[in-house]
Amino acid sequence: MPMVVLRRWRTRLEDGWAALPVIGGPRLAPPSRDRAAAELAVCSWLDACEQAAGYDAVISIESPDATDDNGRLRRLGAPGEPAHHVLCFHDIEDPHQPAPPRRRHVRDGLVFARRHAGRRLLIHCHAGVSRSTALAYAVLIDQHGAVGEEARMLERLLALRPQACPNRLVIRYADQLLGCAGRMIRAVDDHPTIQATRRRNFGPPGAE
Repeated sequence: MPMVVLRRWRTRLEDGWAALPVIGGPRLAPPSRDRAAAELAVCSWLDACEQAAGYDAVISIESPDATDDNGRLRRLGAPGEPAHHVLCFHDIEDPHQPAPPRRRHVRDGLVFARRHAGRRLLIHCHAGVSRSTALAYAVLIDQHGAVGEEARMLERLLALRPQACPNRLVIRYADQLLGCAGRMIRAVDDHPTIQATRRRNFGPPGAE
C-alpha cells in the first residue's frame, strides 16, 4: 500500500471517522474485546464529580436545566485533564417532549468515543441508569461487538452497571446508526432484569 494512502487510512481511524455523516460502516475493533470493562465505565453525576479526573476521556450527559450543584460536571479538557464532551438532553423517551434525545446526540457521542477508542472512557448522566447506560451500550457494540452480538454486549453492559435501564429512544437512534436492524431494541425489551428495573423505576406503585 502506498505510504500516502496508508497515512490517510490511519488518520481516518484516529479521527474516529468524524467526517462521516452517520456512523455505519466498519466498527472499531481494539486488539482485545476483553478489555471493554477496563476501558469503559458508567456512573452517576455525583460519582463523576469525584472520579472523572482519573479517566482519559469523559462524556457528560446533562439535562438542559442542570446546575453546578445539581447535575452539571465542571468542564474538563485543560492540559493534564481528560478530554470532555457534553451532550444535553432530558431523560425522556418521547421525541415530541421538550429537549429529548436526538439522533445527533447519539452520533456525536459515538464519534467522540471512537476518537478515544482504547483509552479509559467514563460516561455519566445524573443517576447513571438510563441515558449514560444507553450510550455505553452503543459504544460497546460499536467497539467490542460483532454483528449479531447485541444480546452479549447487553450482558457486558449489565456487568459494568447492574442497575442499567437504557433509555429506549437513545437505543433506537443507536440501533439505526450502527445498522443493528432492531436487535438493540429487542435485546433491551426482552431482557428480564432490565424490564424488572424499568417496572420498579417507572411503573405505577405496586407494579412489582
